[in-house]
Amino acid sequence: MLFEKMQLEDDEKVLAVIRKHWWIILVEISVVMLLAFLPLLLLSLFSQSGLLGKNEAFVSISQWFTLHTAEISYFYIAWLLALWMTLGNFWTDYYLDLWAVTNKRVILIDQRGFFRRFMSSFRLERLQDMNIEINGFIATLLDFGTIEAQTAGGSNEKFLGEYMPRPRAIKAQIVGAADELTTQQSSRIENLKAQGL
Repeated sequence: MLFEKMQLEDDEKVLAVIRKHWWIILVEISVVMLLAFLPLLLLSLFSQSGLLGKNEAFVSISQWFTLHTAEISYFYIAWLLALWMTLGNFWTDYYLDLWAVTNKRVILIDQRGFFRRFMSSFRLERLQDMNIEINGFIATLLDFGTIEAQTAGGSNEKFLGEYMPRPRAIKAQIVGAADELTTQQSSRIENLKAQGL
């Protein structure tokens, strides 16, 4: 997997890998399937005499379809090829967009097309605030939304994950990991002070 190729520190463990909610890819696949059958539906509407009535214009349209079957087939196959590439783009974007939560940081991978990828990360001790936004009936029903993490630093970066499943649970896991890391660092500092270092 993609996150396995990232350089993790020696004592860093991956706690969760989160992708967009399954509803998003389902909607995208459904739209592509609808667009694949749309030309066939339009052709059947034009070719049925009961729907359009019998007149000279209908006969000429029907004859035109009969005369140009090869060209219509060519353009339909080209249409299907374009839709297939679009479907591949949707799947690549869905599968390679992810958040990886480790015990030390959060890693964001944003696939932007086939050959563009944006990767960023922030350490959990830099986490300042996390916001969750769930908009709409379907998002509320299926429990997905947008997670925004704000970090401390000169740039005040915002890490945004859209259509994330179970956003409250993800936020709780990230905040819990940040709290645990802070507790570990505090205990190390106290041990060093006790040892006089």
